[in-house]
This record gives sequence, C-alpha cells and structure tokens, in this order.
Amino acid sequence: MLDKSIPYKSLIMRREPAPLPPEPALPAGFSLRRYRPGDEVHWARIETSVAEFDGEGAARAYFAERFLPRQNLLRERCCFVCAPDGLPVATATAWEEAGERLLHWVSTAPAFQRRGLARAVVLHALHSYPPAPQPVWLGTQTWSHDAILLYDSLGFCLVQSGTHAAAHEPNLFAEGMEILRAVYPPEVFERLAARSLPT
Repeated sequence: MLDKSIPYKSLIMRREPAPLPPEPALPAGFSLRRYRPGDEVHWARIETSVAEFDGEGAARAYFAERFLPRQNLLRERCCFVCAPDGLPVATATAWEEAGERLLHWVSTAPAFQRRGLARAVVLHALHSYPPAPQPVWLGTQTWSHDAILLYDSLGFCLVQSGTHAAAHEPNLFAEGMEILRAVYPPEVFERLAARSLPT
C-alpha cells in the first residue's frame, strides 16, 4: 500500500546484470501465471486497490493504451499470483521499451500483503527476460518505501542522478533520501545510501 503520510518524491532504481535468486515457494494453494486475455480487469482491480489509480476504469484505460497493443510481450511478461480460488491478487510486469528492460507496476492487493507474494511475482517477472547483459530499471517513489526494500533485497540500487524511461517523472534522489532517512532505521538507510549508483 502506498504510504501517503509522507511527502512524495519520485526515484529510480537499477539492477545490474547478475544472476537472479531462485523463485521462492508460494504459500499453500497460491500459484503463478502469465497474462491471459481479459486479465486487464484483474490488473486494474489490483492496481486500484493499492491507490495507483482513482478508479478501475482509469486503470483499464491505461492498460489498454500501454500494454494491450503488444500482445506477444504481454503474454510473456505480465505476471500474476493467484489465490487458491484462482483470483489474481498480485502482479508485476517485466516490460521492454526502446530496447531497455523496465520492471513496472508491482502491486499486491491489500488483503494479501505481507505473505511474500510481491517477491515471488517480481522474481517470476524478472526470470521471464531472456538472458542478456543489460540492466533492469524501475521507477518508484518515497510512498513505496516498503517496496524499495524489496527491490534492494533483489539487487536493485537507487540511482543518484539522471532520469530514465522507467520513470515518467524526474529522479529526485537527494530530496527522496531526506524523506527516507526519517522512515528507515539508520542502518537500513545507510545501506541504501552506500549502495546507490552515481548515474
């Protein structure tokens, strides 16, 4: 869930080419799968449930514009965790734009958070990329400070300067770090700062 109690600052993270951790086991009854026609309804429900959109109609419109035109890529790279009843409850998309790899729209429905589903769906998405010596980028924000720690644990680092297609907003590293300093324990903040990349 986005933490809108703190100021919003957009950030960029990057994972350098390196072996990925294995995909973790899911809780009993949960399963992973890729996009199927009609899943835009589930994607919109999940993203709206975590306040990424004001309504499911806006989320479906975004999905239709950004993802549906590239059906082949969508079927390979848009991933879901499904609950035991088959309902998708978490999602992540390992996208590509202009030859760059971009991790997009990582979300877990609130009732299913804190069960390791986000880690599982992110790794499932990242494993969908063919092997290649190129980094993976993602755009995030201070409101997603829990997700930043997940990305950090998977080898992503905050980027200090510059911008990227992964983020549709400026990279406000210095301002974002000042906000995160008050959110994280000192040892966690110092680790993130020490691992950050110059550009």
